[in-house]
Amino acid sequence: MTESTFIEFPNIVYSDTVSFPAPPNAELRASWNDGLIISSCSAQLSKFISDIHAPFDRKSQNEAVLDGDVAILDNSFELRRDARSFSDSIVALRSKIGYNKLIFAPGLMEPSNMALLAYCGIDLFDNSRVLYATAKGFVLLPSGTYKASDLGISQESLLERNMTEVSNELALVKYMIRTGRLRELVETRVNASAWAVASLRLLDLEYYSFQERYTPVTGSEFYCNSKSSLMRPDVRRFRERIIERWEPPKHKKILLMIPCSAKKPYYTSKSHRLFEEVLLSIPNSCAIQELIITSPLGTVPREFETFYPASQYDIPVTGNWDLEEIDMIQNLVMHAASFGFEKIVCNLGSESEFVQEVVDCIDTSDGNSATSPEALSKLREVLMEECQKVEKVPRSVDRIEMVRSMCRYQFGKEGGAMLDGASVVGKYPYLKIMRDGVQLGMLTPERGMISLTLEGAEVLSQLNLNVIEIGDFDLTGSLFSVGIVSADERIRPGDEVVIRRNGELAGTGVSLMSGSEMADSRRGEAVKVRHKIKKK
Repeated sequence: MTESTFIEFPNIVYSDTVSFPAPPNAELRASWNDGLIISSCSAQLSKFISDIHAPFDRKSQNEAVLDGDVAILDNSFELRRDARSFSDSIVALRSKIGYNKLIFAPGLMEPSNMALLAYCGIDLFDNSRVLYATAKGFVLLPSGTYKASDLGISQESLLERNMTEVSNELALVKYMIRTGRLRELVETRVNASAWAVASLRLLDLEYYSFQERYTPVTGSEFYCNSKSSLMRPDVRRFRERIIERWEPPKHKKILLMIPCSAKKPYYTSKSHRLFEEVLLSIPNSCAIQELIITSPLGTVPREFETFYPASQYDIPVTGNWDLEEIDMIQNLVMHAASFGFEKIVCNLGSESEFVQEVVDCIDTSDGNSATSPEALSKLREVLMEECQKVEKVPRSVDRIEMVRSMCRYQFGKEGGAMLDGASVVGKYPYLKIMRDGVQLGMLTPERGMISLTLEGAEVLSQLNLNVIEIGDFDLTGSLFSVGIVSADERIRPGDEVVIRRNGELAGTGVSLMSGSEMADSRRGEAVKVRHKIKKK
């Protein structure tokens, strides 16, 4: 609770009885009177916040969809026995009720699974599982459930200990949500139980589309420390967009594969500065398409290095690759090679071996580190020779096509039209798209993607890309979902969007919801408006 009149979700609904009164720090409590009533524990809050009512009947064995503010995942305690039933039920319920209602899952929550429940879209938990475990003599920790006696914890202090663990974990979950790192916490916490691991795997494997729709295209730095990171929705989306949206410019005749770096974005790292020095020493280096090989993203074309998640991820580096990583990278390397490069050069060091299994390439590292003097010298020699064999390309053309590729990735293939008749000015990574002296957009490393001006938004509007239609009113600040008539379903949180009113451009900004969520929701901030046009 950041203000006296504000309650954050997810949150805990505490049992409030004579035997088990709600704790002093509780914000919500539950009572039953012709259905569930969730009330504020604070007199100050009660002046401003109405009770949340859930008058439901049990028409379905697994769920109850309510006319009130809350949908209850019925018999949710039983779902702890079956990960598939849990994942199926929570996705089905959210799909049915949309995002205008809260989901309450009683009997499920403990510290070790709270992050997973929140990640699945559950807004409200209760403390009944905590009370039950306490009565049975178990201490609940984020790492799992243990006998209190084995840890030297007395039964008298157990309830207070368990409630403290719950409170601390809730605070951490809220923090990770605010910083965009909830998935990272989930991957750590699920190891506490086989049920949690299975639930996350099923969500990733069978409900990727459901997750991806609501996953932002921007975010903060995060760690990829487990196998589950390979299937993060934002990571998988990046790999899929490489296949669906990336196509090297026609003048790129030589494919150069190089390793990733610990420092992000890659161009800021010492190793990639060494690679850049080699390229700058070669006439016609614009004919070279750089491709960074990495896990969990697979392959990152140089022009995408500022985009999320390529500029934010961090991984433990051991030099060892498991079979899943190798298979994923080999498939993406073969996809890149399918564009018909005249020559493929590999300067990957230890990674060269499994890449050479799927493509015919010149290995310039030859068993050495990719940044060793020997490897860099041979790399320069090979590229010098190969670049002389292909048509020379002006650097101005190369910059235009590089940014065109960025626009295709960000807005879809049609987005490349942003560069038709345009020029690119500025020093990388601060690049401006200009047409007839007018700026259409700008790449900045802070956001990592193309930010639109009104003129750039007009280009996308004509292509019907990332368009939001609003009612007949003037934009005065942020755009809320209640004012949205329709929205492009391809929009994801963090996307640059075009706002239209009566079919004409009204503004541009950054989405805070997915397109489908905007169309479904009747509350909440949908777009941070950057530029706007008043009604005529």
